[in-house]
Amino acid sequence: YAPGPPESHSCTTATSKTNNTSKKPRDPPTSRMVALPPRLNVKLALHEEVSSTAILDEDNNGDLSTSHLFVEGKITAQVSSSDASKNAPFCLHVSGAMISAADITYSNYCTPVNNRRNEYSYGSEIEGSMKYEVNIPKSKVERCEVISYTIDAKTHNMPILVQPKALLNNQNKCRISVQIRSNLGNHGDLANFMIVVAIPNTVQGSTLQVTRGPGTYDNIKRIVTWKIGNLAKGKSNLVSVEAELSSAVAKLLVDKKSTLKDAVIATTNNKIIQEKVTFPVLVRCSSDLDQISDLSLDAMDLDSVPASIVLQQTRSFRLLHRVGK
Repeated sequence: YAPGPPESHSCTTATSKTNNTSKKPRDPPTSRMVALPPRLNVKLALHEEVSSTAILDEDNNGDLSTSHLFVEGKITAQVSSSDASKNAPFCLHVSGAMISAADITYSNYCTPVNNRRNEYSYGSEIEGSMKYEVNIPKSKVERCEVISYTIDAKTHNMPILVQPKALLNNQNKCRISVQIRSNLGNHGDLANFMIVVAIPNTVQGSTLQVTRGPGTYDNIKRIVTWKIGNLAKGKSNLVSVEAELSSAVAKLLVDKKSTLKDAVIATTNNKIIQEKVTFPVLVRCSSDLDQISDLSLDAMDLDSVPASIVLQQTRSFRLLHRVGK
């Protein structure tokens, strides 16, 4: 009997080793752990104190659609970070056509970077762009003022439209009225709404009566004040008074006994009233949801310091608006 070749166990042995190895968990390959950027909560608040004057645009049928305004504004920031040791700096981006007319002062928390301005002109839609690196210490938990600015410019985007009017009510009595409409494009209602009308000497103050709205007349100062409160966006409010004309103005009117047609007499007399009975109107109001300027704010992380930015913004203004001389 001739013995055969010796048995080979290399495959079995290899298979057995492979099976044994597969049953044991392998260590994951070593790699560098990448830390996530810190979460940075940024709360920006823009507030503006505004005084403005309506401009009579004779090319637009006498409508008071353009206003010359002066804005004093400030931007504050409040920052909190997931990093317990420090706040990451961030980039504050301020843009808008009016920024080119703005005189900007920045605080010690800001450093300007790559700013670009264009020459401002009324009606221009070309936006300027200002960027600042903002670095607020961890110790500052309250709001910090980062930018203040003033703007002297013209605009037709006002939160209110004021329409004053004087008409002859009868042969010797005049009705003075003011209609105010809140812009439908406002984000919210207007608050602390007040209308003040100065009564001219061309009417007799002693005969004045408030005919519409909760107005009070100060005979010494010759002003009527209406405290309206809130005015919803897109809504209007009408106030009015009546008073007898002064004798000097009454003499200028065409008598109804004239041979002229009634329509001609009414048109002529109302034109006289509009020329002689002129009165300034002051309107005060405020908002916690809107602004007057067209400045736009944004916050983003810096290329050199990555961060996950979570932005919240608030806007507010107080307005003193004047119509008429």
